[in-house]
Amino acid sequence: MSINHINTVALLGRLADDPARRPLPAGGTVTVWRLIVDRPKEPGRRRRVDAIACAAFDLRLHDQAATWRRGDLIEVQGALRRRFWNAEEFTYGRYEVEIHEAALVAVAPAPLPTNA
Repeated sequence: MSINHINTVALLGRLADDPARRPLPAGGTVTVWRLIVDRPKEPGRRRRVDAIACAAFDLRLHDQAATWRRGDLIEVQGALRRRFWNAEEFTYGRYEVEIHEAALVAVAPAPLPTNA
């Protein structure tokens, strides 16, 4: 019997910071950001969130993400990936969502002016 595995992630959350475009050591570019996703409210507990690392390698998504700003509500679809990096004496890794599709759902409200 053959069973297909599934690795599909769908998220809706707000940007923790503006997306950043970074060069890759082997060439190419990646655009990265973190989404803040609210957890379901639990009675008697304060609000909890998850900060989820996202990465886009598609040039179309680089241009799209360049228009987003901190606090914008973003919907993404992708796959969970484990990335590894080599340091001087060890290798380390982390999970992130490799984004295949993304959409701006709502623009963050403009920050209130501060009195100087």
